[in-house]
Amino acid sequence: MDFTRAHVIEFSAALLVFLWLLFVPVTIYSVIGASLFTYFSLRFFNSLGEYVEIRDLMIVIALLQWIIGPVLTYLFFQDDEFYRMVVSEEEYMSYVFPAAIAFTIGLYIPIWKKNIDENTLLDNIKKKMVKHPNIDIYLIGIGTAAALIKDHVPLALRFFMFLLANLRFVGLYFLLLNRRQFKWVIFGAMIGWLFLTAVSHGMFHNLLLWLGFMLVILALIYKFKFSQKLLLFGLLFALVLIIQAVKHEYRNIVREQNMQTLADKSETFSNLAQSRIMEPGVLFNKKYMNANVNRINQGWIIARIMRYTPRYEPYARGETIKAGLKSLLPRLIAPGKIKAGGHRYFQRFTGKRLQSDTSMNLSILGEAYANYGKSGGTLFMLFLGMFFNFFLQKIYSLAQTYPSLIFWLPLIFLQVVKAETDFATVINHLIKASVIVFLVIWGSKKFFNLDM
Repeated sequence: MDFTRAHVIEFSAALLVFLWLLFVPVTIYSVIGASLFTYFSLRFFNSLGEYVEIRDLMIVIALLQWIIGPVLTYLFFQDDEFYRMVVSEEEYMSYVFPAAIAFTIGLYIPIWKKNIDENTLLDNIKKKMVKHPNIDIYLIGIGTAAALIKDHVPLALRFFMFLLANLRFVGLYFLLLNRRQFKWVIFGAMIGWLFLTAVSHGMFHNLLLWLGFMLVILALIYKFKFSQKLLLFGLLFALVLIIQAVKHEYRNIVREQNMQTLADKSETFSNLAQSRIMEPGVLFNKKYMNANVNRINQGWIIARIMRYTPRYEPYARGETIKAGLKSLLPRLIAPGKIKAGGHRYFQRFTGKRLQSDTSMNLSILGEAYANYGKSGGTLFMLFLGMFFNFFLQKIYSLAQTYPSLIFWLPLIFLQVVKAETDFATVINHLIKASVIVFLVIWGSKKFFNLDM
């Protein structure tokens, strides 16, 4: 699909959604938000195979969780006592829409111009792999070793080991470029391990994120046709539906039966998944559709923040943002720094208590409001988008010297693309993952003469 035709389709689809939603009882902000979601979703889809556009992915996920999920809840699922939207749609969108637009503007404001495209970078990576054909095994080996020992190191080193463990998936990108005889066996083993880890812990975020990023890199390397991209997106969407349909019941069974072995957990998950697949209609009944909407709807938390703050809890005035920045320091230097995760902040700014083993994040958009209110929160989102924009500019500038940086983007932005994540988690992951990437690339060149 050529550039011009793709843009015509993107704008036309967005316009059709806009015109259709004018006849639906939602605010004009919701109509425009849904149209923008349509545009950026198609833009992301059409760019697969040509670009690694992190910004499109960030906006698609953000609009899905901040606007599409809430609109669906307002229209169809307001009778859910826990996840309902506790402020009116007009009140909610009066903050979320301009804040989301400000974030988008910040991400795309033309403060830089890409001087080298992904296909050129890919060619340069291939040239480097001719000289260093074992980069893939090197990274997969480091990542595998880190994954095996990360639960046995001191707590202060766990996040560091978590980042190193993810090198296995970066190594898979290099593996895809290699002509190694058993590369698909290795590829399947690594993805299978990722899936089993998700089943073992009952947490599927990282699985879906890495599979999504894997699709982006696969499309870049193999230049998928439209039908192939559509098929892979369909498979990923089906996997998301199945996981959403079974994970709550799966977690309950594991907890109630005190399952310990991976074999028992895998069998339980497999049986539940098969039962849903055998009755596909179940995936689209009201109960499961409600659960799926609840999962993508980050707005119910933002709405609770807006109702509770500042009526019962004053604006934090930058307190949580400063704490997030302080969390970048080593615990030896800042022993009182906060632990990433939203349990404390959730109760403080929503007034709703959570169980001791439950953690929910405010999301950056919700945290911006909790600190600065509507106008200040919108301005904060503009500056945050500009910061990510500037960060990407620096990466692409360095990629002219280190072309493989496009393969490291998924690791660097793994937690950043999640619209539900709190500021401390985002800034911690972004900066510390970048440091890890620098150390691996620099250390490989310095000590092993391995040029990436």
